[in-house]
Amino acid sequence: MKIAMIHADLPNESNGGVAFQSHYLSNTLVSRGHDVTMFTFSPHYKDCLYSVSQYPPTLRTPKFQPFLLAYHLLRTNFVGFDVIHSHGDNYLMWGKHPQVRTFHGSAKDEASSAVNLKRRVLQSIFFYLEIAGTWVADINVGVSEATRLRIPVISDIIPCGVDIQRFKPAQKSEHPTILFVGSAGGRKRGSLLAQTFCEQVLPQFPNAELWAVSDIPLVGERISNFGRVPLDTLSDLFQKAWIFCLPSTYEGFGVPYIEAMASGAAVVASPNLGAKEVLTEGKYGLIAEDDQLGNSINRLIGNPDLLRHYIEQGLVRSQDFSWDRVAEKYEQVYEKACASKSKKNEAL
Repeated sequence: MKIAMIHADLPNESNGGVAFQSHYLSNTLVSRGHDVTMFTFSPHYKDCLYSVSQYPPTLRTPKFQPFLLAYHLLRTNFVGFDVIHSHGDNYLMWGKHPQVRTFHGSAKDEASSAVNLKRRVLQSIFFYLEIAGTWVADINVGVSEATRLRIPVISDIIPCGVDIQRFKPAQKSEHPTILFVGSAGGRKRGSLLAQTFCEQVLPQFPNAELWAVSDIPLVGERISNFGRVPLDTLSDLFQKAWIFCLPSTYEGFGVPYIEAMASGAAVVASPNLGAKEVLTEGKYGLIAEDDQLGNSINRLIGNPDLLRHYIEQGLVRSQDFSWDRVAEKYEQVYEKACASKSKKNEAL
């Protein structure tokens, strides 16, 4: 099948989760025998098994990127492709079929969880563009039931994927380690975790460490800040950590949860919609309110059997998100979209 994949940027220029998801899906589809071309602002790089059709990056800024990408997509001729798969900004792509749109969460929830007015307003605008995108696409896919709550016209749920060959169990650190990946402020709340670690975890376990992969350093005793790291370093940190904790107020899915489970790290999360769905309401990881966050971490460190239980449960759960399983589900959606187009052509 000849597939046109669409996302604004690729992992060589972005730390955004959707960039990685569209990249890995494209690579997996190529390995399964498909011909994939990515339409993007980013250049081709060595990790791309697929072709790249790069739009000119002139005047490209994060603020206007969604509008500029939509303009380019409107002007692109997709004749010759069997299916078009967009991961965003398809709202001007009227008459381009068959077309699949994946929603990696909802801008409405992003707006609700925003901590500043500018982001709240921008995400509210994006939500209406998302709704327009559902009208344009033939099939709308969500990465979680939490996403479908906000965008009810989503017909298929296909979760995000994880590279279980890269994120896999390995030797743990000798002392208790908690890993955090995300921003210090905003909805990820790394600073809250740092405060909880210093006030509640260290008094019980003085040899524990908090490892932070964050935009700005987290402050406190026995906190190691790694900043932004390459993928190899990130997977190594996941493998060595005992516990992964992300006290986010909102996740449309939560890819770091499945990366942690695949790596053999027990998960502690705040009760956001994505965490509750991925962890199946606490079956595969601990879900804790803010006042129980430190206690949940301490329970895992202090109880090796409980820690081992959640590590083993997480490893089982992570298999549901292997890229081959995810790609197979998308292949079924592509076939359904193509069949729908054929029926429309016959009716005409």
